[in-house]
Amino acid sequence: MRLPKRKGFAAVVALVWAASAMASFALRDAMGGVLLLWFPSAIAASALFLARKGERFPVLLALALGNLLINAWFQLSPLRSAGYVVANLSEPLIVVTVARWVVGRRGIKTLRLRDMVMMFLGVVAGSLASALISLPFRPHQNTVQFVWWVLATMLGTTVGAPILLYLNDWVQKLRRGDASVTTVPKLFFVSLAVLFALSLATLDTRQVPAVSLVLMVLVFIVTRYGQIGASCGVVVFGLAGTLHSVGQASPAAYLSHMPPFEAGIVLQLFMLGMVATSLPLAALLVQNDRLALRLKARNARMRENLLLLNMAEEVARIGRWRYDPRSGEQDWSRQMFLINGLDPTLGRDPGDIKAMLPDGGDELFGQLAHHSSDKAPYSFEYRIRPPHGDERILKMYATNNFSEDGDLSQMFGVVMDVTEHHQRQEALDKERTRAMRLAAEAQYLAHTDPLTGLANRRRTITQLEKNVRRSQQDGRGMAVISFDIDHFKRVNDTRGHQIGDDVLMRIADIARAQARASDLIGRMGGEEFVWLLPGAGADEAKAAAERLRHAIEQESSEGGLPGVTASIGYALWRGSDDAAQLLARVDKALYRAKEAGRNKVREAA
Repeated sequence: MRLPKRKGFAAVVALVWAASAMASFALRDAMGGVLLLWFPSAIAASALFLARKGERFPVLLALALGNLLINAWFQLSPLRSAGYVVANLSEPLIVVTVARWVVGRRGIKTLRLRDMVMMFLGVVAGSLASALISLPFRPHQNTVQFVWWVLATMLGTTVGAPILLYLNDWVQKLRRGDASVTTVPKLFFVSLAVLFALSLATLDTRQVPAVSLVLMVLVFIVTRYGQIGASCGVVVFGLAGTLHSVGQASPAAYLSHMPPFEAGIVLQLFMLGMVATSLPLAALLVQNDRLALRLKARNARMRENLLLLNMAEEVARIGRWRYDPRSGEQDWSRQMFLINGLDPTLGRDPGDIKAMLPDGGDELFGQLAHHSSDKAPYSFEYRIRPPHGDERILKMYATNNFSEDGDLSQMFGVVMDVTEHHQRQEALDKERTRAMRLAAEAQYLAHTDPLTGLANRRRTITQLEKNVRRSQQDGRGMAVISFDIDHFKRVNDTRGHQIGDDVLMRIADIARAQARASDLIGRMGGEEFVWLLPGAGADEAKAAAERLRHAIEQESSEGGLPGVTASIGYALWRGSDDAAQLLARVDKALYRAKEAGRNKVREAA
């Protein structure tokens, strides 16, 4: 439902957008918080989506003026201000264009999971376009800030727009006096409050597994309230993370080893995981609810018309069938003829139907023969090929009647067409498989360095902590090797960043070839790497470090790449070391190797 056309609509949108933007900047700059989502993007996208054809240009103009006023407040140059305006408006324009195309095809009330995925891809495209357009106007922007821009606008639109559209629909129905309008259940707000409190509690602990409690509550909210519950749940978690970071603190205690801004990006990725988990579930639940409503209505009709068998067959589309095995006589109801694609005027006995069966009747008559001695009811499925139609799947529920001397005298059955059920089940299985694959890919990406394919910093530190705990429990030794590419900046400056990336990937391949199956090699950032060797002693650690140094020196120039060397430090675990202390020791050894002239190996004290 769209807002009524009125002159003040564009001005209201601009004021709400500007107020939201200023509140976000105040939370970030004045209070030192980490913004996890950019809600103004949801306001802009929702307003453009709801605006009628004659209102879209005024809304765009009002949003542009609001952007300019905000930029003037921060004393940006005219060129930079104009660049930000174009970047900020490109995202909602792309999102709304895709959304209108999807909704125009199917209608917003009949969206399927595939349609929701297409709309989400539109959000991704809009967010990337906005961030890329802003690049020339943010000369000091690094990769982390670029990723934040993309994720913040993506999350803001994905979870914020459904909430705003739901509120608009509710308000419009309320104004019209629509009888279908109901008050929001108190349990909904209670559930969100519990989720907020639990989010703050889990974000304040260093135990990462505690976050699973948040997902459990989110799944409960989604199963009760659908898509609006999913969106509100993700917003509540993001708000909790931002509030936890107020005062330039980390948004999550278990990420306190990272700078707050980078920790925020980790939480943003987690929130994307929440979206990927909750929104498909909400879509499937909506689809199941629709199916359940249809089945409920059908069952109600069947109960109401149970006294009139012929009417029940017409309403429920169930065919009735009787067969006398002694005479071969059949008796079909009118609905049975229709299910099989035959004319009911043929009579009650259709005669030989083997020509309608794809296998010549082997499946149907084989099942009947197999169950001919059953005393209890039985069922089976078989396929038919109607004279004028596609192949269908029928399910027969049958029971046998025996004479006093124990001979089979009659077979009774009812038949229904289950083709659509099989099609829905196949579609559901495909979507479930796809959702599981996407979740596995997201899990992999969250722990992998995208350039080298090695473990990222987070995974490396997590594994180091596990290795230390294991060594503390069983007393086995372990070693850590830290290596850094010598004069890597010179490679970037003289050969370009693409060659620098190729060198990093080459070093990763060389290091990977030196590692054992039980080892882990991770990229800590830039040109610094860490190699974890559980169970390794002093001799093995030293030999591994020397072997790695020699391999890098000899093999790094293969493929036309510039040859490089590496400074390497290694440290053996001492019983009193925790993960942080062990890393600090190996870092000192690495610095000693550099001070000794580089391309050296040094052991930690």
